[in-house]
Amino acid sequence: MSVTDSQAKHTEAGLEQPDGAISAHDAIEALANQPITMAQRARFLAGFLLCGILWYAPFAAAIGILLPQRFLDDGVGNPTALVAQLNSIGAFVALVANLLWGTLSDRSRSRFGRRSPFMIVGAALAGLFLWLTSVVGSPALIILCWCGAQLFLNMLLAPFLAVLSDRVPENNRASMSAAYGLGVTVGQSVGQIVGAQLIHNLGFGILLSGVLLGVTGLLVVVIWPKEPSAQNLPRTNEGFGSLIKAFTPPTKNCRDFYLALFGRLFMVTSMYMIVNYQLYILQQYIGLDATGSAAVLSVTAVIIMIASLIASAVTGPLSDLIHRRKALVIGAAVIIAIGFLIPAFAPSVWAMYAWSGLYGFGYGVYNACDQALNVDVLPSKAEAGKDLGILNLSNTVGQMAGPVATSIIVMAFDSYQLAFLIGAIVLVISCVFIALIRKAK
Repeated sequence: MSVTDSQAKHTEAGLEQPDGAISAHDAIEALANQPITMAQRARFLAGFLLCGILWYAPFAAAIGILLPQRFLDDGVGNPTALVAQLNSIGAFVALVANLLWGTLSDRSRSRFGRRSPFMIVGAALAGLFLWLTSVVGSPALIILCWCGAQLFLNMLLAPFLAVLSDRVPENNRASMSAAYGLGVTVGQSVGQIVGAQLIHNLGFGILLSGVLLGVTGLLVVVIWPKEPSAQNLPRTNEGFGSLIKAFTPPTKNCRDFYLALFGRLFMVTSMYMIVNYQLYILQQYIGLDATGSAAVLSVTAVIIMIASLIASAVTGPLSDLIHRRKALVIGAAVIIAIGFLIPAFAPSVWAMYAWSGLYGFGYGVYNACDQALNVDVLPSKAEAGKDLGILNLSNTVGQMAGPVATSIIVMAFDSYQLAFLIGAIVLVISCVFIALIRKAK
């Protein structure tokens, strides 16, 4: 259905705006529901996959291996606490930035489209600040540069994820979500593998990470079908009250929206209680040295990648076929929770391999359906960037809360075992919130 057809239908129904123009919500809804060709579908799939790989690999290498190892090499007194600070402060910046850039891209009326300019500029600046974390000397400056990387990373991601609502029809969303989730999983594994190989060449490792991240936005925009100009979309009100409203969380038709938000929050919190501490778990809980832990990290990264590839490849198309999201997300949480229990009761290298297999499979299932579920519960298409930004706050808060929780547990009880057990409980809590959602099946 064209925008003109949509306008005619709303005129007949008496929903026409006073000036005869349809609302931004209706115009965007009409564009989103237009069918896409097989070639366009392939280009969207490639773009979602590539973005997941190219932004996550640099961040996984930096925050999971390279920066923690730098803190050890620099003789930082409490590297675990410094990693927690890096995660928590950076995540707070990301929390604000995701909402900011999502809202601003919603309101953009650029001739290059609403999302593409933000993605290109955001990726370039995020890559620059990520590289700077290897250049500056003090922990305070490293944290500052990390915050800059998070600020501009979300300038890429908030508009990027909004495209799932703007330009992808409902019957293709789980497949796109799966492609993105697959990219994130591959990126995580590649980041760990490359980071482990460059553990004794930290400067080059972070430089490479910055370059890859910096070109992500441009490459994705080139691969995707060209975004239509936003110049002719109905403009939003420009008053102060309208601007405040643009940053206000939804208050109508939003029960499922908030259930999805809290379900995702607990899911991400539990995962980041462990993922960002793999190096320290292997060295301080399992008892390996730096070289041994790097070797194990390379193996676990491959296991996670293979398991996630299988899960994502099957789950995304399956979700679109059977029109189910909730049961698959709940199943993912249960699988990951079981994986947490194995190293909790058997601290060994093989237990970490078992964890990585179950975590990878569950993470692949989760990523295949999560973004599609989030789009399904959005209250408004016209504010998809803002509302997805709010939903993505659960990602950033979870990324902040998980490492902080583990840091507190380790400092208070000197126990990574307890971190695994509490992580499994948190996953069960996430299942309760997801199960209560009504709008999605």
